[in-house]
Amino acid sequence: MRLGLLFLLLGFLPLSAQNAQLAGMQQDLADLRTEVEKLKLENADLRAALARQKAGQGQSASTNDAVAKARAEILNEVDRRLKQQTDDVNAALAELTRQVNAALGKSGAASGAKTAKATPQAAEPSEGAPSDQPLTGAKYRVKPGDTVTKIALRHGSKVEWILKANNLSSPAALKADVDIFVPQPETAGR
Repeated sequence: MRLGLLFLLLGFLPLSAQNAQLAGMQQDLADLRTEVEKLKLENADLRAALARQKAGQGQSASTNDAVAKARAEILNEVDRRLKQQTDDVNAALAELTRQVNAALGKSGAASGAKTAKATPQAAEPSEGAPSDQPLTGAKYRVKPGDTVTKIALRHGSKVEWILKANNLSSPAALKADVDIFVPQPETAGR
């Protein structure tokens, strides 16, 4: 029996390595999004400054033209960098989605065993619930920094299921220090 437990634990090692890699990629993606937001703000500031310059706030026309051209060049460069970073974020997001889907596909049985320690509870079937949404799951208290995606990955659930089960209009509606219901599929091992 100990040998069986040892093999079971060894089976979870690659899954934890994948989860660590996914967490790293999610952090990189968050950093890219932050940088994109900074560039958007810089772009807006430059556009506002350019508009003020064009209004001719006490400077000569030739100086305004020179400044306007310089700022237009800066705006073009910011736009180019913003587009490049947006493309990078989209590519990273697509890769992360592919890896999450691959990890969830490979770890279907493993995540069932991992969530078996959560106490199953019956949920009230909601009207219009997807037919594949499980009626069992666990109660979970949302912690600061939690996202619907993190909770779904941690509990072997799906974002859509959590949103529907808790009548959340969007993932942004999730609030910390609130108990939610996390639907989880029943496993054969229970």
